[in-house]
Amino acid sequence: MRRLEVVAGVLVFAAVVATPLLIFGYERALRPALASPYEWRVAMHVFEDGGFRPNRIEVAKGQRGRLVLTSYDVTHSFQLLDFGIDTGPIFPGTKRVVEFVADRVGTFPFQCNVRCSPLHRNMVGQLIVKP
Repeated sequence: MRRLEVVAGVLVFAAVVATPLLIFGYERALRPALASPYEWRVAMHVFEDGGFRPNRIEVAKGQRGRLVLTSYDVTHSFQLLDFGIDTGPIFPGTKRVVEFVADRVGTFPFQCNVRCSPLHRNMVGQLIVKP
């Protein structure tokens, strides 16, 4: 009888420990080979008060990126058309999160597409993808 209890204990231990390890290992294998996403918090103010902060974002080719966009004063938007990103209106006090993969090298402009002030045309920035 003692031997049966030992075998049962080993089986229960294996089920409790091995099953989660196998599940986590399987999920890890399914993740993309790309590195973890970089995250930038981008503050959006009318140009007279600073515009996009930061207005220059650098990333390596193949890297994932995540932008947390927050409008602080008036309605703005964020367009990075070379990567198919167009948030539409982002209302004051709200956030929008966009993600991208920097799949090509170059300098790509982004802009606000909602007329937000008399100097709206200056609401621009650059995504720079390095090799």
